[in-house]
Amino acid sequence: MSETIHITAEQFTKRLVHLCLRGLLNIPKDLTDQHILLKSAALSIGTAGPLTEKELNDPLQAWLDMVNAAAEIDRVSLRRWMVDMGYLSRDAVGSRYEVRPCGVNLAEFDPAIDQFSTAEILQSAREEVERRKQAYLQKAKGT
Repeated sequence: MSETIHITAEQFTKRLVHLCLRGLLNIPKDLTDQHILLKSAALSIGTAGPLTEKELNDPLQAWLDMVNAAAEIDRVSLRRWMVDMGYLSRDAVGSRYEVRPCGVNLAEFDPAIDQFSTAEILQSAREEVERRKQAYLQKAKGT
């Protein structure tokens, strides 16, 4: 039986930034990274009751755009991956979906993560990268 993966708020933020700032080319092999990405996608969808596939597509595409996912991961693949890993449940007919916060209990997240915004985390990280770049350029100009 698999052990539960425990993910702290710091680990979540650090890995999410690492995975997304370089551009997400495909599904990572590391299971912890997979859970972090799927939790991030689930947070972006929100917890509003059952959703149709059409209602789910827009937030999934917005998440993919936000994390700079390459063409290998599309919203259909993401939705299937989320269902397979338990972050989305699908009704028997396959027409309604609901977000599940921690997948199929394979990952345990710090409760603070539920309040995180993927957009804010990534924007802050991008701003920090730009700030460092500008500081480096200023320093290089001075030498």
